[in-house]
Amino acid sequence: MIIVEYSYLSPVRKRFTSEANSILIGRTSGDRVVDLDLSPDTTVSRLHARLVRDREDYWLEDLESRGGTWVNGERLERRRLITPKDEIRLGRTELVVRAVRRPDETDTYNLSQTQPIRLDQDEAHVEPDEGTLADTISASASPARLLVGGEPPQAMEVIQSRLSAFYELGAALGSAEGVEPLLTTVVDHLCAVITGAQRGAILLLEGRVLRLKAYAPLNTRPSVSLHLAKTAIEKQEGFIWRYRESGVISKLTDSIVSHGTKCAMYAPLVWQGDIMGIVYVDNYVIEAAFNDEDLHLLMAMANQTAMFVKNHRLQEYLTHERIVRSNLLRQFSPQVATHLEKLLMQPEPVHLGGERVEPVTILQSDVRGFTVLTANMEPGEVMESLNQLFGVCIPLIFKYNGTVDKYIGDAILAVFGSPEPDTAGRQWENAVRAALEMQQAVQELGQEWQRMGRPVYEIGIGIHTGPVLQGFIGSPEQMEYTVIGDTVNRATRYCHGAGRGEVIISQAVYQRVQGLFEMVPKTIQTKHPDTEPDIEAYLVKGTKS
Repeated sequence: MIIVEYSYLSPVRKRFTSEANSILIGRTSGDRVVDLDLSPDTTVSRLHARLVRDREDYWLEDLESRGGTWVNGERLERRRLITPKDEIRLGRTELVVRAVRRPDETDTYNLSQTQPIRLDQDEAHVEPDEGTLADTISASASPARLLVGGEPPQAMEVIQSRLSAFYELGAALGSAEGVEPLLTTVVDHLCAVITGAQRGAILLLEGRVLRLKAYAPLNTRPSVSLHLAKTAIEKQEGFIWRYRESGVISKLTDSIVSHGTKCAMYAPLVWQGDIMGIVYVDNYVIEAAFNDEDLHLLMAMANQTAMFVKNHRLQEYLTHERIVRSNLLRQFSPQVATHLEKLLMQPEPVHLGGERVEPVTILQSDVRGFTVLTANMEPGEVMESLNQLFGVCIPLIFKYNGTVDKYIGDAILAVFGSPEPDTAGRQWENAVRAALEMQQAVQELGQEWQRMGRPVYEIGIGIHTGPVLQGFIGSPEQMEYTVIGDTVNRATRYCHGAGRGEVIISQAVYQRVQGLFEMVPKTIQTKHPDTEPDIEAYLVKGTKS
């Protein structure tokens, strides 16, 4: 089995599994289908890489992708052996390959082989008639009672032992870098400090489903009982279960029979009223393997674990929110970003969706003859030139309170008057002034390129105003603000009608700025004059003195 965990602009990892020995990684498009589809990451090539499993080894090769395949910061040049510790990047997507053997190759039982346990499902024999719940403790019991309380009064050496184990687990959890390593640490620690614990595991709740997250030892099959797990969660109690020898063993639950459990302790993971799962340890030899002292220690550690799990989940959520906000805000001018940051700080989350807004002014710029200019240039040189071009244009858009909606190849689509309303009524003047200064900046950049012997880019700019639909589209992990509608489409038409170094505006924009700039009429010829009339527009020559 091949297991790949991957994440795109988010700390939350998704999991892909396949029984095949070879998988194609990329983006499914048209008739070309890949096994692991990394959409919506458009920086990943449609056919990007291949991962091959050869017995216990995993080999990765790049398929001449556009952006390359990177392993531990180095670009992959040839087929390479991969380990679970390797950090792999395709485009903006991070991957980790998990080494998993098939059941017939080893007696190790893998987490990926377990089926999720629904709390509303039943085992074949739901009541373990021949077992008894010997002791119980409420999950709401105070730490003081769990560590030093109980009847009869505990011997000092017992209390010291509990406190020592509690402290050592806290120190170990403090160094854990994620939830899953944290849980593995907990299980290993429980099996080490509770004398009778031969096996142990932790399962976390995801909705109404319990999923196995960690277990020990690795060379045994996890021995969880659904009935006992449900009992711990529903009663919010920790307890000791003991097998009673007298009676009919077939009346026990199937899992208890198959795993040979003689004695077990189950405890819910509860913190501040939030139930997150269960932890258990068991013994398959001795019926009296655990006592009340062991249960107190297990409950104390379960509460401690629940606190750490909730804290890590909160940190993951905050990191996720920070990434979403960063991706969302970086496309706006500083003024607009500040406004949106205030909105994001409100209790109500930002939702996907849009609204009609009028008026909004659209500016689109485009490099003239871009295909011909770049035909003989190296890809790196093309990208460097575009980045320099955008580097002189974008600050000017921000200077006049514009928002960069998107980059379309060598084109820029900018918006004025959105998402922050244009209360001053200057969006049309701001758009034209930004366009004129963009042309001046591009001309100066071109002169520098000419001295260096590099191809010179020249742009045409079109501006139109009217109603748009504005809002946030995408997914909760990666939202994008955008505008759509006929106004955007017509702005593209005016841009296409602008020559090298020209700024063309529509009549609607002209009516708003006619006293501020020197302008002359210009007719834009359409590609289909028989069905579409020419467009009347204005060429902006400069500002009025």
